[in-house]
Amino acid sequence: MKKTILAICLLTLTGCSTIQKYWPRDHDPVAFGQLVDVSLSLDTVDCKNPNWIYVVNTSARIAKNAQWRDDPQADNLMGLHNHATKMNQGGSETFCELGKKTAQQRIDAVKSAWSGR
Repeated sequence: MKKTILAICLLTLTGCSTIQKYWPRDHDPVAFGQLVDVSLSLDTVDCKNPNWIYVVNTSARIAKNAQWRDDPQADNLMGLHNHATKMNQGGSETFCELGKKTAQQRIDAVKSAWSGR
């Protein structure tokens, strides 16, 4: 009986660390504010004369914040930053419009993941 209880306790304690890794982090109003800043800076990108530098700067800040907090969205936010960096190198107007849609999808995914926290 004692062995069974010990085994159950051991499995429970081991499982907690695994569950906690994927459990949503506490709400961070600073990170959400940075997400709003990224979204607003993306809205200002004019594809006739593209300048992604504001998106690059704000996405770098939020990606680093998520990385330091071990947020589950850290990879997605780093992908957003890498995408904005590539888009800042230039391209056609169509390429820019497609890039804006892709960036907005990443922002929407983070917003969806963070909602309700």
